[in-house]
Amino acid sequence: MELKTSDVAIRLGVSPKTIQRWVRKYNIPLRRNEAGHYLFDEKTVALLERVKFEQGAAMEAPPTPKRPPTPLRNNIPIDALHESIEPEIARVSSRLDQLERQLEQKADDIVSIQLLHHRQEMEEIVARLTALEQLVARLEQQLNNRPPSSHETSDEPKQKRRGLGRVMGLFA
Repeated sequence: MELKTSDVAIRLGVSPKTIQRWVRKYNIPLRRNEAGHYLFDEKTVALLERVKFEQGAAMEAPPTPKRPPTPLRNNIPIDALHESIEPEIARVSSRLDQLERQLEQKADDIVSIQLLHHRQEMEEIVARLTALEQLVARLEQQLNNRPPSSHETSDEPKQKRRGLGRVMGLFA
Protein backbone atom coordinates (compact mmCIF):
# COMPACT_ATOMS: atom_id res chain seq x y z
CA MET A 1 0.00 0.00 0.00
CA GLU A 2 1.31 3.42 -0.92
CA LEU A 3 0.67 6.39 1.34
CA LYS A 4 0.85 10.11 0.69
CA THR A 5 2.94 12.52 2.75
CA SER A 6 -0.12 13.81 4.64
CA ASP A 7 -1.17 10.25 5.58
CA VAL A 8 2.32 9.45 6.90
CA ALA A 9 2.39 12.76 8.81
CA ILE A 10 -0.91 11.94 10.52
CA ARG A 11 0.27 8.44 11.32
CA LEU A 12 3.50 9.72 12.90
CA GLY A 13 1.92 12.75 14.55
CA VAL A 14 4.12 15.33 12.82
CA SER A 15 3.53 17.90 10.08
CA PRO A 16 3.87 17.03 6.38
CA LYS A 17 6.71 19.58 6.14
CA THR A 18 8.61 17.62 8.82
CA ILE A 19 8.23 14.43 6.77
CA GLN A 20 9.53 16.21 3.66
CA ARG A 21 12.44 17.67 5.63
CA TRP A 22 13.41 14.22 6.98
CA VAL A 23 13.25 12.71 3.47
CA ARG A 24 15.66 15.37 2.18
CA LYS A 25 17.91 15.36 5.27
CA TYR A 26 18.37 11.58 5.38
CA ASN A 27 18.33 11.19 1.60
CA ILE A 28 15.54 8.58 1.71
CA PRO A 29 14.86 7.21 -1.78
CA LEU A 30 11.16 7.42 -2.64
CA ARG A 31 9.01 7.02 -5.71
CA ARG A 32 6.93 9.98 -6.80
CA ASN A 33 3.50 10.09 -8.44
CA GLU A 34 2.70 11.97 -11.65
CA ALA A 35 2.27 15.20 -9.67
CA GLY A 36 5.74 14.80 -8.11
CA HIS A 37 4.44 13.91 -4.63
CA TYR A 38 6.24 11.33 -2.50
CA LEU A 39 4.75 7.83 -2.26
CA PHE A 40 5.58 5.92 0.94
CA ASP A 41 5.49 2.17 1.55
CA GLU A 42 5.37 0.42 4.93
CA LYS A 43 9.15 -0.07 4.99
CA THR A 44 9.75 3.65 4.52
CA VAL A 45 7.14 4.51 7.16
CA ALA A 46 8.95 2.21 9.63
CA LEU A 47 12.21 4.00 8.79
CA LEU A 48 10.57 7.38 9.41
CA GLU A 49 9.20 6.13 12.72
CA ARG A 50 12.76 5.30 13.75
CA VAL A 51 13.91 8.76 12.59
CA LYS A 52 11.14 10.33 14.67
CA PHE A 53 12.20 8.31 17.72
CA GLU A 54 15.83 9.35 17.26
CA GLN A 55 14.84 12.98 16.66
CA GLY A 56 12.67 12.90 19.79
CA ALA A 57 15.55 11.55 21.88
CA ALA A 58 17.86 14.24 20.48
CA MET A 59 15.31 16.97 21.23
CA GLU A 60 14.97 16.07 24.89
CA ALA A 61 16.33 18.87 26.98
CA PRO A 62 19.33 18.07 29.16
CA PRO A 63 18.62 18.23 32.89
CA THR A 64 18.68 21.79 34.15
CA PRO A 65 21.43 22.55 36.64
CA LYS A 66 20.71 24.06 40.03
CA ARG A 67 19.67 27.66 39.81
CA PRO A 68 22.64 29.98 40.22
CA PRO A 69 22.44 32.85 42.65
CA THR A 70 20.13 35.63 41.53
CA PRO A 71 21.99 38.04 39.25
CA LEU A 72 21.69 41.77 39.70
CA ARG A 73 20.07 44.04 37.19
CA ASN A 74 20.91 47.69 37.64
CA ASN A 75 22.08 46.74 41.13
CA ILE A 76 18.59 45.37 41.94
CA PRO A 77 18.18 41.63 42.46
CA ILE A 78 15.88 40.00 39.90
CA ASP A 79 13.81 38.55 42.74
CA ALA A 80 13.04 42.11 43.81
CA LEU A 81 11.98 42.92 40.25
CA HIS A 82 9.62 39.92 40.35
CA GLU A 83 8.12 41.23 43.58
CA SER A 84 7.48 44.62 42.00
CA ILE A 85 5.92 43.02 38.92
CA GLU A 86 3.64 40.65 40.88
CA PRO A 87 0.90 43.28 41.56
CA GLU A 88 0.85 44.21 37.88
CA ILE A 89 0.56 40.55 36.87
CA ALA A 90 -2.29 40.10 39.34
CA ARG A 91 -4.06 43.18 37.92
CA VAL A 92 -3.67 41.95 34.33
CA SER A 93 -4.79 38.48 35.34
CA SER A 94 -7.95 39.78 37.05
CA ARG A 95 -8.73 41.97 34.02
CA LEU A 96 -8.26 38.94 31.77
CA ASP A 97 -10.66 36.92 33.95
CA GLN A 98 -13.19 39.74 33.76
CA LEU A 99 -12.91 39.89 29.96
CA GLU A 100 -13.33 36.12 29.72
CA ARG A 101 -16.53 36.33 31.81
CA GLN A 102 -17.84 39.13 29.58
CA LEU A 103 -17.00 37.10 26.48
CA GLU A 104 -18.84 34.07 27.86
CA GLN A 105 -21.86 36.26 28.66
CA LYS A 106 -21.88 37.68 25.12
CA ALA A 107 -21.65 34.16 23.68
CA ASP A 108 -24.57 33.06 25.86
CA ASP A 109 -26.59 36.08 24.72
CA ILE A 110 -25.90 35.31 21.07
CA VAL A 111 -26.91 31.68 21.47
CA SER A 112 -30.12 32.76 23.23
CA ILE A 113 -30.98 35.14 20.39
CA GLN A 114 -30.28 32.46 17.80
CA LEU A 115 -32.52 30.02 19.67
CA LEU A 116 -35.32 32.58 19.76
CA HIS A 117 -34.99 33.15 16.00
CA HIS A 118 -35.01 29.42 15.33
CA ARG A 119 -38.07 28.96 17.55
CA GLN A 120 -39.88 31.76 15.70
CA GLU A 121 -39.01 30.20 12.33
CA MET A 122 -40.23 26.80 13.54
CA GLU A 123 -43.52 28.31 14.73
CA GLU A 124 -44.00 29.98 11.32
CA ILE A 125 -43.32 26.68 9.57
CA VAL A 126 -45.77 24.84 11.84
CA ALA A 127 -48.45 27.50 11.15
CA ARG A 128 -47.95 27.19 7.37
CA LEU A 129 -48.04 23.40 7.62
CA THR A 130 -51.28 23.53 9.61
CA ALA A 131 -52.82 25.86 7.04
CA LEU A 132 -51.76 23.53 4.22
CA GLU A 133 -53.21 20.51 6.03
CA GLN A 134 -56.52 22.34 6.45
CA LEU A 135 -56.53 23.31 2.78
CA VAL A 136 -55.86 19.71 1.71
CA ALA A 137 -58.64 18.46 4.00
CA ARG A 138 -61.08 21.02 2.55
CA LEU A 139 -60.14 20.10 -1.03
CA GLU A 140 -60.55 16.39 -0.29
CA GLN A 141 -63.96 17.05 1.23
CA GLN A 142 -65.02 19.09 -1.81
CA LEU A 143 -63.78 16.33 -4.10
CA ASN A 144 -65.70 13.65 -2.19
CA ASN A 145 -68.95 15.70 -2.08
CA ARG A 146 -68.92 16.62 -5.78
CA PRO A 147 -71.25 14.63 -8.06
CA PRO A 148 -69.44 12.65 -10.77
CA SER A 149 -69.29 14.37 -14.14
CA SER A 150 -70.32 12.78 -17.42
CA HIS A 151 -66.80 12.41 -18.78
CA GLU A 152 -65.51 10.61 -15.70
CA THR A 153 -65.42 6.83 -15.84
CA SER A 154 -68.21 5.06 -14.05
CA ASP A 155 -68.10 1.74 -12.27
CA GLU A 156 -70.07 0.04 -15.09
CA PRO A 157 -67.85 -1.57 -17.69
CA LYS A 158 -68.08 -0.12 -21.16
CA GLN A 159 -69.79 -2.39 -23.71
CA LYS A 160 -67.61 -3.62 -26.50
CA ARG A 161 -68.52 -3.01 -30.09
CA ARG A 162 -68.44 -6.48 -31.52
CA GLY A 163 -69.75 -5.99 -35.00
CA LEU A 164 -67.05 -3.59 -36.12
CA GLY A 165 -64.30 -6.25 -36.05
CA ARG A 166 -66.33 -8.58 -38.30
CA VAL A 167 -67.01 -5.85 -40.78
CA MET A 168 -63.36 -4.83 -40.89
CA GLY A 169 -62.33 -8.45 -41.41
CA LEU A 170 -64.35 -8.59 -44.61
CA PHE A 171 -62.16 -5.91 -46.21
CA ALA A 172 -58.90 -7.48 -45.20
